[in-house]
Order: sequence, then structure tokens, then C-alpha cells
Amino acid sequence: MISQKTIIALCAIVLVVVLLVVLIVNSSTGSSSSAYRETTVEYGTLVVGITESGSVEIGTQDQVFEMDLSELTRATASGSSSSSSSGAGGMSSMGGSGGGSGADVSSVFSQIFNMAGSSGSTSTSTIGDLTVSEVAVSVGQEVSVGDTLYVLEEETVTELREQLEENVETAKADLELVYADQESSRLSAEYTYQSSLLYGSYAQTEYNETVQSLQDAVTEAQESLTEAQEILAEYQEELAQAQTVLDNAQLLLDGLTYSVEVQENDKWDDSYAAYIYATTFADWKDAQEYYDACESEVEQLEEKIEQAQSNVDSYTQQLANAQSALATGTITAKETYDLRMLAYETAEETYEIAMAYLEDEASEQEETYNNAVEILESFDSYISGNEILSDYNGVITSVELEVGDNVTTNTTLVTLYDQDEVTLTVTVDEDDMTDIEVGGPVNIEFTSYPDEIYEAEVTEISDATYDSSGNVVYDVTVTVTSDASGLFQGMTGDVTFVTKEVEDVLYVSNRAITREGTKSYVKMRDSSGNITQEEVTTGFSDGTYVEIVEGLTEGDVVLIESVVND
Repeated sequence: MISQKTIIALCAIVLVVVLLVVLIVNSSTGSSSSAYRETTVEYGTLVVGITESGSVEIGTQDQVFEMDLSELTRATASGSSSSSSSGAGGMSSMGGSGGGSGADVSSVFSQIFNMAGSSGSTSTSTIGDLTVSEVAVSVGQEVSVGDTLYVLEEETVTELREQLEENVETAKADLELVYADQESSRLSAEYTYQSSLLYGSYAQTEYNETVQSLQDAVTEAQESLTEAQEILAEYQEELAQAQTVLDNAQLLLDGLTYSVEVQENDKWDDSYAAYIYATTFADWKDAQEYYDACESEVEQLEEKIEQAQSNVDSYTQQLANAQSALATGTITAKETYDLRMLAYETAEETYEIAMAYLEDEASEQEETYNNAVEILESFDSYISGNEILSDYNGVITSVELEVGDNVTTNTTLVTLYDQDEVTLTVTVDEDDMTDIEVGGPVNIEFTSYPDEIYEAEVTEISDATYDSSGNVVYDVTVTVTSDASGLFQGMTGDVTFVTKEVEDVLYVSNRAITREGTKSYVKMRDSSGNITQEEVTTGFSDGTYVEIVEGLTEGDVVLIESVVND
């Protein structure tokens, strides 16, 4: 028995067959035609990447008047240096004898402390307020860096700027006065110092000569000792050689002596034996004389060595005495030198203190002048003419001041969307994060500007989270690096994280390419309007457009074919 499920399956198959037959019949009885749409070959960049959708977030920025008006006071120095009154003569007494150096040092210190107080007193006057005379922006207005935010009352700005300029001129005049006073004080201190150097110069010369004399004595004793040691060594070498010769002479003599004694005990039987005896006896006498001569030479060398050794001992003692004299004499000479240099050292210390005071005074006044210049420059950076200018690009969201308000330190001027901080945050699956990193390139195409690509870069990647389906995802924030002046809060766009990019290439829509085997073609119209087929070589494709390596030029018009049923 056939089941119900089998019956239903058979019915479904029959229905499908009927539908196919109907479609085939309709197709055979109908007709179709081709329609063509023109597209242009373009030149630029093709990009492949991971695309997600997001919306614009524009950061807000407060522009604050950060200039500290409490520091804008007019400083005027009064009084003049008294150090120049004493002149070089007041300090030159240090060049005298050592007996009066104590009183002279006190005099010099008094002059130094006078120098330290030479700048006189300082008076100040309070700077006036800055008052708003016109508000130049409103909420919702787009501004750029350098646009006017507020116009200030010209009188208050002019008065303040004149006072700041006067501060600069006053500080400059005071600095020049300090430089002039310093020159006189420096000459006086230099004169005292040079006089003290002259006074101490003999002590240095005396010390050098004493030490050199002692060192020369050591050198001379060392040279004499070295010479005596060399002579002793020569005598000892000659003695060794002479002793060897003497020993050989002794052996010869001993041998001949034995021969003579043996022959004397024998009886002479013939004249030849007598002749041998006489010859041997003569050789013995010659050997005896030679031995005596060698022995005499050895004795003479021993006497010379004894004298040479005595000389070495004597020069050794002389060297020891000279070295001892050098050690003790150097100490004594140093003590003498230190005593003679006492006045010099006091004058040198005084000179250094004087120079330090002069440097501190100049440094302090230079700092005052530089500070006055910096304040004026800072003022001009905040206020151009009598206007406060925008430091940012953006859209005004809040205007904080009204006409008649005073601008004070840390006053918030306006709040605006900061067009330099335009971001989009999109959610990316974990599988797509392989090619995404902080600093990586990003292209953004906004719905409102379909023909324009904005450049951006990855600036932040969140920790991993889970979406509603349990998948691991990351929130990736990108910051627009192109001109963002036309973007608004909440504007949507497609964010493409670039994984591959080819620049400066020709490209055309993929739909314009037809392929036959391994060859690619595009359709074009000739000068008569007839459709022709041209072979091209293709390259990289981003899925929508394909690179044209060969066969077309920029601006060429190609056709995209569509089949239309009649």
C-alpha cells in the first residue's frame, strides 16, 4: 500500500515538471534584446578590505582664555649700581703686600654686596580688564582656525598692549643698565684678580725652581749610580774572563811541573833524553811566567771591582739622600708656596664670588626681559588686533560670553565640535581582526557623499566582547585624517579597513568586462556608432572595479551590456 508521504512526493515532482514545461514554452515564444549603458575608464586607487558600517562622532572642544592676566603687571626698576663708584682703585689694594690683605678682602666683599643690590627697587601697576564689544559667532556656526569669535573694546585692548610694550622697553633698558654697570664692576674685579696673580707669581716660580733643583739632584745621582753600576758590571765580566784564563794557565803549569819532576828522577842515558828534559823545563818556565801574569791581572781586576763596588754603594746612598731630600723638600716648598699664595687664594675666591653675583644679576634681569617679551607675544597670540580668534576647526555648540562681559583667566569662550577629532566606531568579528591594527589605513565612504573617499586610520581597538549571538567581536575606532569640515554628528558611512591597495592604475567596472576563455574584452562604439569588441588585459580587482593593464586609456567610454526581455 502506497503511503501518504509517497503520494505527496509524487505530486510535488509532477508540479515541478509542469512548471518547467510552462517556462520553456514561454521562453520559446518570447524575445529579448540587449541594452547598453556607458561607463568611463578612470585613473586612481583600488582597495580591498573589510567593510563595516558606522556613524560619525565628533568630539567637543572648549576654547579657554588661558592667559594669566594676573601676571600682566608693569614692572619698572629704579635706582642704579653703586659698584662703579669705587672703581678699580677701590679693589686694587689686593695687589699690595700680604700684611694688609685681611682689610682689603673685607673691602672687596663690601663692594660685591653693593653690586648685588645694584638693580634697585621695582614698582608695579595693575593691568586693566578686557571687555567684549561684539559676539561674532553663534550656535551652529561652522568656524575655522583664525576666524573671529569675539571683538573686544578697542580702548581696553590698546591700553593693555601699550602697557605690555612699555614693560618690554623698560625691561630692555634695565637690562642694558645692568650690562653697563657690570662692565665697570667686572673691570674692577679683573684688576684685583690680575694684581693678586702677579703677587702670587713669585711663589709659583720659587716652588717650581726648588722642586726642579731637587729633582735634578735625584736625576744626577741616578745617572752617576747607573754609570758606576755599568763600570762594575764591566769589571765583573772582565774578571770572570780573566779567572777562566788563570784556571787554564794553572792546569798547563801543573802538567808541565809533573813532567819536569818525573824526568829529574830518571837517569839520563843519552844526550837525547837530556835534550827532552831541557825543553820541558823551558816550557815549564814559560808557563810559570804566563800564570803569574794572569794571576796579576785577576788581582788588579779584583781591586778595581772593590773600588767600583764602593762607588756604587756611595752613589746608591747619594741617590737615597737625593730622593729623601726631594720628598721632604717638596713638602717644605709646598708649605712655603701655600703661605705665599694665601693672599692670592683669597683674592681669587673674592673674584669668583664677584663674577657669580654679576652673572646672577644679569641672568635675573635677562629673565625679566624675556618674560616681558613672552607675555607680549602670548597676548598677541590670543588677541589679533582687538579680536579673539578661533584655535580650532568645528561647529559652535555653545557661546559663553555676551557683550559687556570681561575676559578673565580661564574663561571658557566657546564650545564647539572639534573637526580635528572626527571618529567612527564599528564592530568587527574576531575572524576579520587579523589585518587590523592601530595606525592601519582606513577608507570611509559616507552615504551623503557617495563619490568621495575619506581617509582615516585606526586609533583604538577595544578588548574582546561578545555579541548577542555569542560571537567574539571588537569595537574598532577610526579617526578621519582627511578634511572633515563637511561631516556632521551621526552621519553614516561604510568603513573599509584596507588589506590590499594598488595606486595609480586605470580601472573600469567589472560589469563592462566579458571573457572568452583566457581572454578579456570590452564593448565600445566606433566613430560610426557601431558596437565593437576590443581585447584588454586586466589585473587587480576590488570586486566592483577591475584594473586595466593594457588596451584602454583614461577617459575611454566602454559599454555595459544588459539583456532585456521583450
